[in-house]
Amino acid sequence: MKTILSLLLLLLTSCSPSYRLNRILALHPELKTPDTLFIKDSVIIPQLRVDTMFDYKTIPDTVIIQKDRLQIKLRKIHDTLFLTGKCKGDTVYITRKIPVEKIKIVKPDILDNFISKLPWIVIGLICLVLLFVFIRLVPKR
Repeated sequence: MKTILSLLLLLLTSCSPSYRLNRILALHPELKTPDTLFIKDSVIIPQLRVDTMFDYKTIPDTVIIQKDRLQIKLRKIHDTLFLTGKCKGDTVYITRKIPVEKIKIVKPDILDNFISKLPWIVIGLICLVLLFVFIRLVPKR
């Protein structure tokens, strides 16, 4: 029962991948490279129209006032003055720079692969030697 509890405790206290990655990056800061993301975003400003009318006898026929995207038109028809305002739609482009850190992936060379497998090779050789010694020591019938 104690062995099952100890194995369960060992499995529950093992490291998560994010914790291991943070620990590796803390020990080897050269693996992090600063990078910048560029995000292009657009904001569409819709066209705006406003109409109004009032009685005004001194304005002759039609008057148009225009500046950049704004246009105002005054029209006199009989005893009524029509006022029309129009602002053309527009699109505003916004580029944001977001600094992030990118992880540089380094592929191990042949020597690093051999060194990482060395403990398993040593364990395998020790098992073979113990097996050979055990076979020699057991008497034949």
